[in-house]
Amino acid sequence: MRNLVLEKIVSLFLYLMVGFALFLLFRGHNRPGGGFIAGIIASAGFLLYGIVFGSEKVLQKLHTNPRYIIGSGLLISFMAAILPMMFGKPPLTGMWTNLFGLYLGTPLLFDIGVFVLVLGIIVSIFTNIMDVLKWNS
Repeated sequence: MRNLVLEKIVSLFLYLMVGFALFLLFRGHNRPGGGFIAGIIASAGFLLYGIVFGSEKVLQKLHTNPRYIIGSGLLISFMAAILPMMFGKPPLTGMWTNLFGLYLGTPLLFDIGVFVLVLGIIVSIFTNIMDVLKWNS
């Protein structure tokens, strides 16, 4: 049975959760937040969306297979580890640059990779579980 109010609230809640997750992601490497917790919060929004709408709608909302999201997260984190080696520094050494007044660094790149990786793993796990259980909205 469809519940229009619940569907609208969960749709809004998904965007709020992803927005809050992005806030925590960019909030800082040295303050509470970061890639791991941001990935968990964003995937919790997708989990609630999946409970109401089903796993197919979650995959449609992501526009790609979660396995590609996992691979992208690994690649981004790997780039953050390898980039300092190209400048003769040890792997995972923090490097920063000033880009249009913003100080961006490899720790942020690593956190973004962890965020994407955690999001992909958790979404992959719960969509597979929902498929096995034949979860229908």
